[in-house]
Amino acid sequence: MAASKKTILLVDDELSDLDMARKTLEELGYQVLTAADGQGALNLYRDFGHTVAFLVTDVAMSPMNGCELAVQLGAIQPDLTVLFVSGYAGAGVLGKERISELKAGFLRKPFTGEQLTKQVEALLAERGNGISQAGV
Repeated sequence: MAASKKTILLVDDELSDLDMARKTLEELGYQVLTAADGQGALNLYRDFGHTVAFLVTDVAMSPMNGCELAVQLGAIQPDLTVLFVSGYAGAGVLGKERISELKAGFLRKPFTGEQLTKQVEALLAERGNGISQAGV
């Protein structure tokens, strides 16, 4: 099954959250690219975008928030799967319409590795795994 695993771009300015999520996803066999902010994520995407199938991003980051990042990457890659994470008041921080428009999922912080796993797998299944097989 490792051949079907995707490359995930993981973005979070809270390094402990970033590290936990990276370890969880790597244990599942995903290739994980990490960035601590939106600009770092854009730089990684510029270098590895052809392999990125999934974006997991914190919502509240500065100077570019996760929604702005998702919109920029979505303009380049419309089939990019997105999971927003946030410790703020649930999906309301983005607005349910915005999440729907971006075809994204939402996971409230703090979350466990198991919760992250379930969300990532559910979003991939929902999209029928119809995204690039270029990942690991």
